[in-house]
Amino acid sequence: MYNTFKTVTVIFAAMRVFRNLDQLPQFSNAVITIGTFDGVHNGHKVIIRNIVQSAKENDGESVIITFHPHPRNIINPQQALLHLNTIEEKLA
Repeated sequence: MYNTFKTVTVIFAAMRVFRNLDQLPQFSNAVITIGTFDGVHNGHKVIIRNIVQSAKENDGESVIITFHPHPRNIINPQQALLHLNTIEEKLA
C-alpha cells in the first residue's frame, strides 16, 4: 500500500547504515526498535541505551529502524511537516 519508504536501519556499536530493505543482513538475536526519531531527545536516548544493553546481555545485535521520508509525508503529502532533524543529523 505505502511502499515508498526508504528505510534506514542503524546498528549501534559498529554502526552500519542500510538505506534499502534489500541490503539488510540476517541479524543474530536482534533487539529492535522502530520509530521516526525526529529530534532525538532524552526519551529516545533511554530507548537506544536499553536496546544496546539488552543486545549485549543476549549476545545479540541492536537495531534501530527509522524512516525517510517521514511516514506522514507518505500518508498525507499535502500537509507540510516540519522536521526537527535531517536524516543526516539523525545518523550523526
